[in-house]
Amino acid sequence: MAYTDKRRNWSQEDDLTLLKQVTADTPFAAEKGQLRKAWQGLAETLMSCENFGRVVDGKKVQNRFQALVDEHRKFDATSARLSGSDQEEKEKHMLLDDIITLLDDVKAEQQKTEAQKRSQDQDDKDKVEQAAITIGHEHSHENHRRNIG
Repeated sequence: MAYTDKRRNWSQEDDLTLLKQVTADTPFAAEKGQLRKAWQGLAETLMSCENFGRVVDGKKVQNRFQALVDEHRKFDATSARLSGSDQEEKEKHMLLDDIITLLDDVKAEQQKTEAQKRSQDQDDKDKVEQAAITIGHEHSHENHRRNIG
């Protein structure tokens, strides 16, 4: 391809070629003081590729690489926020699940307490009736004794 200094956007193919070469050369991992040389070496390698149609230097490829990285991180952050809303939704559902479980437990305990109270009330009623019957029998026996006696 003919190289030109004319300003133009990076093509998808140029980006892919850059990323593949960055993966192979890992210029960002160069020792301190060697970064500029590593990026310049990468630029020279790219310019020798047939499918890379740009005139670049080390600084240009480093800047483009950084722009691609930043763009990807922004995308990840946006995706995380989107799934974060899913996460908030999940948290909301989990809280509601816990609250409903607690609500059901409280309701069951209230029903159990009411049943026990009804049972106790019935027992008390039975005791009162039994006491009344007993008292009635005692009075009856006393009256009977008075009448006899």
